[in-house]
Amino acid sequence: MSRPWLSPTPVIQGRIHRTALLVTVAFLLLLMRFWYLQILEGRYYATLSTHNRLRLRSVEAPRGFILDRSGAVIVENRPSFSVYVIPADVPDVDEAARTIGAILRQAPEEVAAKIRAGQARPASPVLVAREVSEPTMVAIEERKMTLPGVSVRVHPTRAYSDGDVAAHLLGYVSEVSQEQLDREEYRDFQPGETVGQTGVERFFDAFVRGINGREEIEVDARGRLVRLLDRLEPQSGFNLVLTLDAKLQHAAEKAFAGRRGAVVAMHPQTGEILAWVSRPSHDPNLFAQRLSRGSWERLSADPAHPLQNRPVQAQYAPGSILKLVVMAAGLETGALTPGTTFTCPGYFTLGTVTFDDWEKGGHGRQDLMQAITNSCNVYFYQAALKTGIDAVAQVAREFGLGQKTGIAAVGDEATGLVPTPAWKRRVLGESWYPGDTVITGIGQGMILVTPLQVVTMVAAIANGGTLHRPWMVKRVESWGGQVVAAYGPEPVRKVNLKPETLELVRRGMLGVVENGTGKAARVRGVQVAGKTGTAQVVRKEAGSSSQTKDHGWFVAFAPYTNPEIAIVVIAEHAGFGGVVAAPVAQAILEAAFAPPRGQETVAQGPGAQE
Repeated sequence: MSRPWLSPTPVIQGRIHRTALLVTVAFLLLLMRFWYLQILEGRYYATLSTHNRLRLRSVEAPRGFILDRSGAVIVENRPSFSVYVIPADVPDVDEAARTIGAILRQAPEEVAAKIRAGQARPASPVLVAREVSEPTMVAIEERKMTLPGVSVRVHPTRAYSDGDVAAHLLGYVSEVSQEQLDREEYRDFQPGETVGQTGVERFFDAFVRGINGREEIEVDARGRLVRLLDRLEPQSGFNLVLTLDAKLQHAAEKAFAGRRGAVVAMHPQTGEILAWVSRPSHDPNLFAQRLSRGSWERLSADPAHPLQNRPVQAQYAPGSILKLVVMAAGLETGALTPGTTFTCPGYFTLGTVTFDDWEKGGHGRQDLMQAITNSCNVYFYQAALKTGIDAVAQVAREFGLGQKTGIAAVGDEATGLVPTPAWKRRVLGESWYPGDTVITGIGQGMILVTPLQVVTMVAAIANGGTLHRPWMVKRVESWGGQVVAAYGPEPVRKVNLKPETLELVRRGMLGVVENGTGKAARVRGVQVAGKTGTAQVVRKEAGSSSQTKDHGWFVAFAPYTNPEIAIVVIAEHAGFGGVVAAPVAQAILEAAFAPPRGQETVAQGPGAQE
């Protein structure tokens, strides 16, 4: 007897068949997919899996050393710890930022911003902190299991052993900025790498930087290091040998301590920079250690301008230094001879205007050599009028004043200004008056020069009339001592002045030191030629009325025969050049010529104060 209620209905049977068919098809599709992945694409996915656990990371190359002309190391490297994060391995950026920020004592928002900024290249390490302390490094290492993608690496950090000494010439390195990374010239740099930003560090960066190495490492699923598979060692950068003389540099820094202004020493026969002081200065080590925004703002806003490279960027009235130019122009044109005399009662009157001499009682009757020795203002007021401003300006330009020297590697260079009647009409829309000539004759008024222009002029006077382009790197060397690149003197031109004119100017400068306003620069056993200068300026000081604050100048070269050094000193708002600037030059000259132990320098006379 049949039991119909025990048999499935046709509808149910159809559903079962369809379901079985779908399951069978799905199973077959899954098998086919497995076959496709394992057989056809197995090699591809195996490679992809391997790459997911293998990483390449850069190993920063040490920068080459910077040495002085005798081989003494000025700039080197030292090991330091830095913290990096690989964004791809960080599961929760905010949580990681809180933990890392607490260890590094950084705001979590700042850490998170750095990590997210690197997410465009998630497998590339992002520098989170440079120059961390050893306890901080240990704290990071202890938390490695809970900080995926975070690592501590040792890398070389630039070390300027003398701090702010010669900082403006040497320059500094710092982390490449995002703005730089966006430029084509920095296409080979990675975020976090350091690059020369100023000075010789920047100009010779391609030589000094070296070639980074790389490491191939295996990491686990959390981005932690499992093992080192391969390492390509970095290649250190080349060394720079400067023209700088460390002994003279330190002597200049010590003698100029506490003052503002500039000191430059140059070899007059070659144009080599022997010493370079710009004060106030800054410590380039701060930049190598990732200068904070607050520190940068304090530096850049400092009214003393410690970032300004004064030898090439500051412009000053030359004061009585320009009397050398007026003297040369007068001799060259025939307006003056060594026997030309003027009487100095202590003042000079032109129309209704009176121009004073620095010596209240005057110098009496003076010839040209006496006037340059005593730096008599009244003499040079009249000498400038007799010579004419156009002739004075022409000789100033012959000596390179009012023009860039063309020095490389020290940043933007100011031009200075040699005013003429044509310039005044064109720029100011005013006529030139005889009073303009009078005041220009003693280096006041509108004329402006840089200290480097002045020492280049003095070097040309010393060497017989050749203007050299200043330079500061002698050669680039490999670590094995092989010369990669060498540099040498670069004469610009001969000054268009008669040899006898230059000889009289040199004799006048010799008299300044031996018998005149520059006695404070005398050195036993060495004939020193020089010129003092005092440029009057008005500066508004906080809490006081406007007061006249003098810039003190002194220039020199030595020895008188076959000169080996030319010097310029400019001390801002410090007083008379013969009092404040000449002793600085004396200290440099004593270091340069190193008289035998036990011998003292010639006692300084009461001296004039110009």
